[in-house]
Amino acid sequence: MGADKELHHIQLSFRAVMDAMARPGRVYGLPATQGKKASRFGLEGPLETLVKMFIDQAVSFCVVAPDPAGIQDAIVAETHARTAGQADAAFVVVPHGCDKELAGQAIVQASAGSFLSPEAGATVLLGCERLAFLTEREGAEAGDASLYWVSVEGPGVRDSHVFGIDCFDWVWARKRRGDEFPCGIEIILVDRQGQVAAIPRSSFLSVLAMEGGAEGEEASWLM
Repeated sequence: MGADKELHHIQLSFRAVMDAMARPGRVYGLPATQGKKASRFGLEGPLETLVKMFIDQAVSFCVVAPDPAGIQDAIVAETHARTAGQADAAFVVVPHGCDKELAGQAIVQASAGSFLSPEAGATVLLGCERLAFLTEREGAEAGDASLYWVSVEGPGVRDSHVFGIDCFDWVWARKRRGDEFPCGIEIILVDRQGQVAAIPRSSFLSVLAMEGGAEGEEASWLM
């Protein structure tokens, strides 16, 4: 992909992410790339697009992985951003397939900002295997436990938005934080197919369906 085409792709992707932030819990698709290209950072393409979108020399970041040095060095070389610890980084990058315990710890430890500077709260870019629209739940067979369904309420949502995701450990990790608004973190979820969903710090989450649980059984909490 040439430099101009890549810039245009990132601009279109940015619009999709902003739509996701404005409508928490709605799933949006990043524009498809033309052909396949080697990853510069060792990340899945959609997550790498988010990294290029948000991380530059003005911000700090960290990568959550057993051995993050290679990915971090590649990002620094291209963006000139600075690395920081998980508790201090402005952006926390959690690659697809990351160990669940490491990912949970990163979400728990990410900076919440302060009441004087809530904008200093971290943004977590979290890779997952699959995100799904509500219509996929309506058409799924009973007992299908391949996805967990999460309902989102709060600012930007009239009633509730529901989406499916292959994992929910990040939800429990977010619950453990106990942030008091306006402090907190933003989470942007992205799957391997380039679908994104956003969870701002002001959102209220309910897990509607859990593996091994009955349909309609809820575990709710204020985030």
